[in-house]
Amino acid sequence: MAGGFALNTRQKFAPLPALVKPAGGGMTQRAIPRTGLLARLWLRISITIAGGAAGVPNVLGVCSALRRVRLVANSGLEIFSVTGPGWFYMLQHFLESEYSPLTGQNVGNSAVANGTFNLDMVIPVCVSMLDFTGLVLVQNEQVLLTLEVDWEADTTVWAAGGATVTGTVTPEMEFFSVPLLPEDRPDLSVAHVILEDTRVIAGAGESIYEPLRTPTYLQLIHGSGFLAAGGADNFTATRLRIEQSNYLFDGDNQVHNMLWRAYHGYARPLGVFGYDWLASSGLGNYGGGRDRVNTSTITAFESTINFAAAGNLTTIRRMLIKLAS
Repeated sequence: MAGGFALNTRQKFAPLPALVKPAGGGMTQRAIPRTGLLARLWLRISITIAGGAAGVPNVLGVCSALRRVRLVANSGLEIFSVTGPGWFYMLQHFLESEYSPLTGQNVGNSAVANGTFNLDMVIPVCVSMLDFTGLVLVQNEQVLLTLEVDWEADTTVWAAGGATVTGTVTPEMEFFSVPLLPEDRPDLSVAHVILEDTRVIAGAGESIYEPLRTPTYLQLIHGSGFLAAGGADNFTATRLRIEQSNYLFDGDNQVHNMLWRAYHGYARPLGVFGYDWLASSGLGNYGGGRDRVNTSTITAFESTINFAAAGNLTTIRRMLIKLAS
């Protein structure tokens, strides 16, 4: 038999028990079964809002019901940590072929209203359907992976409206069988990590975001100004530089508009832009590693943003991190 992981494994799918939103909100958890090499978690998410009256619906929309979704290894290493708004306004545009969101018509970033909404998500444990970097050997007794869904309080989703928010997350586990021969097994020494953070912007003017150095960056996605009603760009120009004077990008929003259209095939959503080193080969997440930014050998890595007004800056860092041997 020819060698290699791709020729000596088998893709498999298996459902996991649903996680049900506690009354009023709170944390739910599910341990990932110890079988095979975990590639992705496909999350079927349904949110129902009932009894909402005159009040103040969350400006971020129904996806605000998902305070945060996390995949954690051994109660420590976060492999994935993204909020509902982070997923629907930002990350979903940067996965796989980068041209189509997962959700159907009644999606989670629509305005809060009574009804049932689809907030389906996917957690890409490995980089893509073509790149197996980041696979996790979950049948290893030394590894415990836990899916965590933190649900927002009902009154935060629809303040003073009396709405009741119910929801379920039903995971589907995508994994690969482990090849018999050790030489056919994938490299498991690198973790594919996606993390979101938010900071307050005090006012108009230039602000510098300094990503943690050492990882290899695949994407750096920023958002400021996005809302369920459409929002607006709360930034006018951006620059990305290493070692103070080497600029990888220097342009305004019109440049971002052109690049987004070229990479994604549709107009850039207001309030969002990204530095996408997976898609710069023109093949979405399926291209080569030419433009990935390895920060382990540099002393400065800065994303500089000119803000139009005070607000929040949400950032999603998609990285490869070398695991300790």
